[in-house]
Amino acid sequence: MSCFGYRRELSKYEDLDEDELLASLTPEELAELEKELVDIDPDANVPIGLRQRDQTDKTPTGTFSKESLMKYWENETRRLMEDEICGGSPKPEEEKEEEESEEEVEDEQDNKLKPEPSKETEAQSRADTPMLLKPQRVEPMRLTPPPPPADPNAMGNPTVVDEALQRALGNDPELTEVNLNNIDDISQETLIRFAEALRSNTYVRVFSVANTRADDSVALAIGKMLRENSSITSLNIESNYVSGKGVMAMVQALPENNTLTELRFHNQRHMCGAQVEMEMVKILRENHTLIKLGYQFNLPGPRMSMTGILTRNQDRQRQKRLQEQRQDVCYLMVKICGFVSSPKLH
Repeated sequence: MSCFGYRRELSKYEDLDEDELLASLTPEELAELEKELVDIDPDANVPIGLRQRDQTDKTPTGTFSKESLMKYWENETRRLMEDEICGGSPKPEEEKEEEESEEEVEDEQDNKLKPEPSKETEAQSRADTPMLLKPQRVEPMRLTPPPPPADPNAMGNPTVVDEALQRALGNDPELTEVNLNNIDDISQETLIRFAEALRSNTYVRVFSVANTRADDSVALAIGKMLRENSSITSLNIESNYVSGKGVMAMVQALPENNTLTELRFHNQRHMCGAQVEMEMVKILRENHTLIKLGYQFNLPGPRMSMTGILTRNQDRQRQKRLQEQRQDVCYLMVKICGFVSSPKLH
């Protein structure tokens, strides 16, 4: 019903002459009609973001002078710089205007009372008046002494490399940790010698070479060391230049290792890649002692699988501790009852 009524309303405009109607419109009405037509039927060549109606038509408030504006900003910048150098603070605009007006009134009164000086007198006064120099910027004094010069062990590692290497080679019983972290001037050959020295060492528990620029050659030597060493429980080789090849060399040694519980090799310069991550998880399924892995997997699948492997190993370690505790309790009970006087039962 509404459609037929709409057509009946349009029928009364069929006899109108469009040219005559447009000729009867004023310029203001024509401009308004043009704006409406632009909104109704926009130009397809104009981007959508530029099809908005111009609503900024207004009469100018005054003439614009670029030279005056630049001069104003130059004066303001010079004034701010002088205030900063002299240590003063800028005054409010109202106080400044009042002071300027008072100075103008005082100058007018003085000019009225004083006679006008001659040209010779004015030139002589200018010559006698010393020129005011712009104050120099004074740098603040350092209240604390400058920092000491950087040394080779800038991160504060007190390890003496040669001494630690000789103790590792000699299988020193008191050497339980080799910490080479953040030593900048240590060479790759020295790191390889440490890895070779720890193959037969039976007392070192922690080996750390983080942030020492260790590359794949060092990782390969550490992998060989893990196949033979039976005392190291924690290995840290983070923040180095080891690629996926070096990581796999260390991981492939873990199925034969039954003592390492923590391995950290995150934040390397080279990414391991998806294939290395999947192969890593596949190999570590055969290891049952590793309970901490310092590496952030990029793929969600290997990440979840590795979480399950570490959880499994943690449960095995917990069950092993509980079994050892039960054996100790049983031995103590038997010992107390006086039934056994021999060494501990197994």
